[in-house]
Amino acid sequence: MKKMHLFGDSTCASKAEDKRPETGWGEKLIDFLGPEWVVFNNARNGMSTKSCLDSGTFLSGLERIEKGDVAILQFGHNDSKEDEKRRTEPWSSYQANLKYMKDKIEEKEAMVIFLSSITRRLFKDGHIYNSHGEYPEAVKALAKSLNAPFVDMNKKTMEFFDKLGDEESKKYFMNFPAGLYPLYPEGREDNSHLRTEGASLIAGMVYEEIVEYL
Repeated sequence: MKKMHLFGDSTCASKAEDKRPETGWGEKLIDFLGPEWVVFNNARNGMSTKSCLDSGTFLSGLERIEKGDVAILQFGHNDSKEDEKRRTEPWSSYQANLKYMKDKIEEKEAMVIFLSSITRRLFKDGHIYNSHGEYPEAVKALAKSLNAPFVDMNKKTMEFFDKLGDEESKKYFMNFPAGLYPLYPEGREDNSHLRTEGASLIAGMVYEEIVEYL
């Protein structure tokens, strides 16, 4: 049995049934990995690198990691938030936290793959724009300096949804009119979190980029 460990935020996290159709891409990754894999999804709503460490979530997940396992780290979405429980700075504490996680995982003789955050569905003048500031570039630079695997999911998803367009891209996110889903009778306008279709799409993108390391 091969084991994958995911650490990240709400875009990756497993969702409660009373939140459906909201789905984290981490829930759908097993569809691409196949039956010989088991996935431990340690991603949590609202989580940053700082809160992942401070809350004990990372330590709890680390205890399950064994030699030969693979771990994916995808943060940045909440590291930019202003509250002191989550805030990090891209070129200092954010990078330091990611390096700490990588070092601890590699002590277990497991492999780390860094991902930048997936894009938010935010358009301006007909084009999607980067809402994650310098965090994608910071994790990219860190991975390069450590000679570690890196997937620029921010860039990859921005390009995909930009080409798809403002209206057509809504079907992948929790952005829909009233009356479509029983749990959301008034509709929803959430451009960060994914519907089932979006989670499957992103999981497929992630798999395509990491399969060479597996």
